[in-house]
Amino acid sequence: MSEIFLHSLASIPLESIVKKEYRDYQIYTLMDRAIPYLQDGLKPSQRRILFTLWKNQSKGLMKVSSLTGLVLTLHPHGPASVESSVVNLAQDFTFSNNYPLIDKKGYFGERMETQPAAARYIECKLGKVADLLLFDDMNQVEMVPNYDEKVMEPLALFPKLPLMLLNGAEGIGTGFSSVIPSHNHMDIINAMLMYLEKGKPKKLKCWVRSYVEKIDIEKDGKIIFPMGLKQYGENIHITELPKGFDAQRVYKHLNKFIEKDYIKDYIDSSVDNEIDIQLIFKRGQQPLFDDVVKEMYTSTSMVPNYTLISERGVKIFNCAEEIIEVFTEARLKVVRKRYELLIKDHEHNIQKNNEIIRFIKEKHYAEAEKKANRKDFVDYLNVKKFVHSDYLADMAIYRMTKDEVGKRQLMIDEDTNKLKGFRKVLSNPNGIKEKLIDELNDVGVKLSKIMEDKEKEKKEVYSKLKKKRS
Repeated sequence: MSEIFLHSLASIPLESIVKKEYRDYQIYTLMDRAIPYLQDGLKPSQRRILFTLWKNQSKGLMKVSSLTGLVLTLHPHGPASVESSVVNLAQDFTFSNNYPLIDKKGYFGERMETQPAAARYIECKLGKVADLLLFDDMNQVEMVPNYDEKVMEPLALFPKLPLMLLNGAEGIGTGFSSVIPSHNHMDIINAMLMYLEKGKPKKLKCWVRSYVEKIDIEKDGKIIFPMGLKQYGENIHITELPKGFDAQRVYKHLNKFIEKDYIKDYIDSSVDNEIDIQLIFKRGQQPLFDDVVKEMYTSTSMVPNYTLISERGVKIFNCAEEIIEVFTEARLKVVRKRYELLIKDHEHNIQKNNEIIRFIKEKHYAEAEKKANRKDFVDYLNVKKFVHSDYLADMAIYRMTKDEVGKRQLMIDEDTNKLKGFRKVLSNPNGIKEKLIDELNDVGVKLSKIMEDKEKEKKEVYSKLKKKRS
């Protein structure tokens, strides 16, 4: 069937043109901008930022503006979107990221004032969390040309845990949207372990780091984030804020009660993630605590929508547990492939080292001086059935010794022992599953340590600031 081009037709219905153009735009916005991918839980801009940071780890901390310039070689949507994504990946206050993938230096915003400093003033580097979770299986990642086909970028990465469940994800495209709540890493790991052991994952509950109120879940799945109020002696304080409440929004909420003459004023002593807003009432007019809660309490809600991009297009899940099942099955394939590649690499190394030993013992290097050029020497080695003839042709003459032979034999012995272990894992029916269980337990310990260290470091900083002020 021959192709039909629009310009070759005398006329075409406007409806057909609109449908085609709208469909193409819809696919583009979903696949390239708005909705996270099932494989790694990242949107394209986030993946490009993290991949660029990973490639440039040796540079250490870099200005966000400098990083943006590097990312734009992969990302065709302008600097503002990249700078915004970098900040979003680095923020670590309540309701931003449970597990920030970028480590930051400078003012990236805080819970009550989310607006960061300008990109030229703040610095970042690849986070320890991202380094632990994202880049161990890069030899399996499919690389594709970027938008102008000048460099290669990853189509999707292979994280050890589902990032969309760790930090949550929100996105809206043409015709579809995604709203995924955040969870605790140990809950996710335990759900994956239960799926591996019993075939059914443990039920997950939404979790937000540093949020001290109980998160309520209604029967229809709607998640409620309540305001927290407490009484200390005669004083009543707001001690927690719902999702989406920054200084501007909470002040607007409180100012309504000042206008109604319910409260006289308020004192905001909030620091970092700790909310502390004292309510000031007129003398002799302070109501009971229960009445204040009834009058001033508020909450926000989230209706989960587990929409992700899979290799077959848009995929809508009913719950987080379904994502756990699909993700865990994918991880089993990644771990299996990892061992297959390790076997292939070690077989290659053994073959190469055996050829080096034969090359030295049979003194084939002596033929080099008899040949007119390197090509003739390589052709000679090919005739002698050396597979790694190019490598052998470039070996330095000082390495043609008994010591080199002994060193290569030790390398062969070491690789042979490792090869037996890798083959044993693949031959065991439960070998891959056991390795994945070990990996998950290891990730759980290491990720807990990273987050504990971050919290400890933050407390030390605030402790020093308090000492300076006093």
